[in-house]
Amino acid sequence: QWRKSSLVIEDLVEETGAACHDTTCEDAVEEERATEMPPLNNERAERIETVRKAQIELVNEKSKLEDLESAVSKLEQVTKDTEDTCQNEEMGSEYLEAVRTLVKSMKNC
Repeated sequence: QWRKSSLVIEDLVEETGAACHDTTCEDAVEEERATEMPPLNNERAERIETVRKAQIELVNEKSKLEDLESAVSKLEQVTKDTEDTCQNEEMGSEYLEAVRTLVKSMKNC
């Protein structure tokens, strides 16, 4: 009985050892990876290029936005200066009208 068990165990060890050194599974995985990776690498490269182009366009648009913001700021300053000038002229016109009225009053005296 012991001898028979020993032989069965030896057979199992030999079978398991052969299975441990079998590279069929690893070879299949490597072959699958070799066929699937190149298309994925190409797709990745295309997507990287798309992102790069989008970044360049974004930088260009940012520059345009900064130019527009600068123009708006200058326009706001000119508008404020013009409003101040017009307001001063209106106050001056009121004083001139008052002086004119006084002169006319003095003339009538």
